[in-house]
Amino acid sequence: MASHTQPSAINIALVGWRDALRAITQMTSVAGPAFLFTLMSQAAYQLSRGHSFATDLAISPVLWIAQSLVLTPLAIAVHRYVLLDEVTQHYALNLTDQRFQRFFGLAIAIQALWLSIAIWFILGHFVFGAPMFWGEPITPGAEERAAWVLFVCFAAALVTGFVVASVILSIVILFPAVAIDARGVGWRNAMDDSKGHTYRIFCAFGLGLVPMFPLDGVAELILAPQEFGSSLGPHPAFQTIDVVWRAAELVLIVSAFASIASRLYVAFGRRLNGGAPVA
Repeated sequence: MASHTQPSAINIALVGWRDALRAITQMTSVAGPAFLFTLMSQAAYQLSRGHSFATDLAISPVLWIAQSLVLTPLAIAVHRYVLLDEVTQHYALNLTDQRFQRFFGLAIAIQALWLSIAIWFILGHFVFGAPMFWGEPITPGAEERAAWVLFVCFAAALVTGFVVASVILSIVILFPAVAIDARGVGWRNAMDDSKGHTYRIFCAFGLGLVPMFPLDGVAELILAPQEFGSSLGPHPAFQTIDVVWRAAELVLIVSAFASIASRLYVAFGRRLNGGAPVA
């Protein structure tokens, strides 16, 4: 049964990272393949981008879907490790498994919600000729209205982003519920359980990102000078380091967020739990 205690956001984040690192070390046969597949998808993305703006725009969602697919087995394994004390023995990319389908489908739904924020800038660019971002070239003939269109797009994206973030924070504990086949799995139950706890959920995930900041800082110190130091672009060795780091970072973040979401589920998932065994 889900606990009725309400731990602080910082406690949830700290325990989440502890459990995530334990899960990775005890399930290297899951984390290893997840890292390799993520590395392959990240490398494919880096090789295919840069041909044109339209191409880069089109392949970004493909990358997100591919990475969600290959990281789903890891996320499920971490959820089950934290909640059921289960050590998954191997990486299973089983597209026919109902649990896998529901979890991956939920991940894609979340991606689609985030993409809805960018729709405003895409419409402004391709329909009204406004630049996608400040400082980009303006389509000839659209100079007078470009600033206003960009301002409206930014305001609309800001409102959409707030709504999307609120929705995601209210359903994020659905992920661990799906991973352990909880009896109360459902959007409404997730939103009801999260009601009144959205700020704490936000803080827990926000604090969960903090350990990545110094690591990202070190990576930027190493890679940034190479990116701007040559007209030919960064050296292939540094490009490789960048791709490897991004893949490792994703594995760490997904593991940590899965663990944090599991702890939030324990704290707040009364309706979702529905009698599912939770350690």
